[in-house]
Amino acid sequence: MAGTSGSFNASAFRSAIRFAMDMGAPPATGDRLTFHWNPTATTVASKDGEGVPFDPAATITRTTPSPVTAPCAVEFHDATGEPTPFGVVIPSKVSVVLLDEDYCAVKTADYVVIAGDKYIRSHEPPSVGLFDVGVHTIVYIAENEL
Repeated sequence: MAGTSGSFNASAFRSAIRFAMDMGAPPATGDRLTFHWNPTATTVASKDGEGVPFDPAATITRTTPSPVTAPCAVEFHDATGEPTPFGVVIPSKVSVVLLDEDYCAVKTADYVVIAGDKYIRSHEPPSVGLFDVGVHTIVYIAENEL
């Protein structure tokens, strides 16, 4: 974080930024960005180093967490990163900007889906601070670009 200031109202700032993020979100709920996690497999049987049970008859339980939405800003990028006269035609990655409290709920997501397109987590640049508020960016690559 960049620091703190007695005259900075972090709660009012977060509320205003979330309002702007919601205002910029697609009107159709199904087109909004959702955070997803890959299924996890658990078993009580002995496993090898890759988590595969030694016993082929061992019971494996798969759990898939429910998708989550969070207030965020989304920026689409094409393969070259250069703007075109008519905007991004085929996005190859998205940058998702989140406030610290919302970031905590989704920071471990494996991928996002927006308007039916799947983007896999790529990397996370260092966060920045606005007094008491942390701002995080996570970059996701289009599934068809991998």
